[in-house]
Order: sequence, then C-alpha cells, then structure tokens
Amino acid sequence: GTPQLSLFPALPPIPGQPNTLVCLLENVFPPVLDLSWAVAGAAVTRGVTQGPFVPTGDLSFGRISRLAIVPEPGAVHACVATSRRDNATMVAYWVAPDTALDEQLD
Repeated sequence: GTPQLSLFPALPPIPGQPNTLVCLLENVFPPVLDLSWAVAGAAVTRGVTQGPFVPTGDLSFGRISRLAIVPEPGAVHACVATSRRDNATMVAYWVAPDTALDEQLD
C-alpha cells in the first residue's frame, strides 16, 4: 500500500497555550521511514518524541512522532517522512489558527 501521513494537534489549539502536535505515519512496509520536524522551514529536534514502529493487523507498520509546541498564529509546522531506501519524502503540514480570524467567522 501507499504510506499515509497525517498531522494534527492533540488538543484544540489555543494561542500561547502549550500543546502537542501528533504526526501519524500509517501503512508502511518495510518499516524504513524516518520522521522529522520543521517549523517555519527550519529543522526542529527539541521537544520531539519518537515512537517505535508498531505492526498493524494488515502486515504493515505505523509510527507516531510528537512535537511539543506553543501555537503561534500562522506558524507553519511540518512533519517529514523520509525513506531510508531512496530518500523519497512525504510532508504533512499544520498551521496554527489565527484566533482573531476565527472570532470574525462566528
């Protein structure tokens, strides 16, 4: 199958309040993908927690990586999955919401 990458906050994001971004990598075989993080285009290692590859029922593997953040409106966060075999990459993005804009929409 095709690997799938998704990125989402563990809690509803509130600017200035600590949160955790969860990067979920699914449908991987063989388990030879590395996960890394970038914020505003710069690589980040501080606040990163990497989980192990976990086998799933369909003979593929999944993996979770977490990044501790304090959301800043408009900041672009990226989780990057890189294959150890051919250096192919997949990227999932999450942008912290601008609460002022959200309030105007109500």
